[in-house]
Amino acid sequence: RAAKLLEELRVVRYDRRGHSRSRRGDAIVTDALHADDAAALIDALGLAPCLLVGSSGGAAIAVEVALRHGHLLRGTVFSEPPLFCLDRAAGRAVMEELVPRLEAATETGGSRVAVDAFFSLICPGLWSLIDESCKDRYRDNADIGFTDLRSPSLDVTADELRAVTIPTLAFAGDSSHPSLRSVARRLALALADAQFVELANCGHVTYAEQPDAFASTVAVFAAELDRRAASTPA
Repeated sequence: RAAKLLEELRVVRYDRRGHSRSRRGDAIVTDALHADDAAALIDALGLAPCLLVGSSGGAAIAVEVALRHGHLLRGTVFSEPPLFCLDRAAGRAVMEELVPRLEAATETGGSRVAVDAFFSLICPGLWSLIDESCKDRYRDNADIGFTDLRSPSLDVTADELRAVTIPTLAFAGDSSHPSLRSVARRLALALADAQFVELANCGHVTYAEQPDAFASTVAVFAAELDRRAASTPA
């Protein structure tokens, strides 16, 4: 899906720690560690200040980058980060659905079947779009994927988020899980300079389910950041 953005922007993607081609190492995996990795990569590749785009768990990591390494960023795009610290009732609701499904799937078929159970609930749109070879990439990353799911995530208040002044675009899908839509809206309201966009006929994985709408909205946002930079005195 990055090809859609390549029409307008230079795009750098990476496998985060423990996923696919990136080694896990010995450190305890947390969103904070993933955020430090992302910041180190941005710095090492000389990309700063860049526009950081994250979806789902990647968006939660991107929020942490904005909080702790904001000097590396000129803008951020957050698509439905599962930051249930912003809506704890929503977090409880989704976990009450998810945990029994994962436990039953793991008991009957192991971690790879649990991956299917997870995506069937949280990302049914994506799971219906991709073929088995693509699904196998997620299944092959089951161990680190569920490690990430169980790892400590960012615990931040709306008041703390207001200190983030980086221009932000926050996405949600109109048919995504209500808990995830709630968090996306609350995140946008908490940030000092944020636009909220809800994509029509779209679930949780916005960039895959509505790639044209997602890419065009991000490209317009990037152009706006360029105009802001050009109008700012040196």
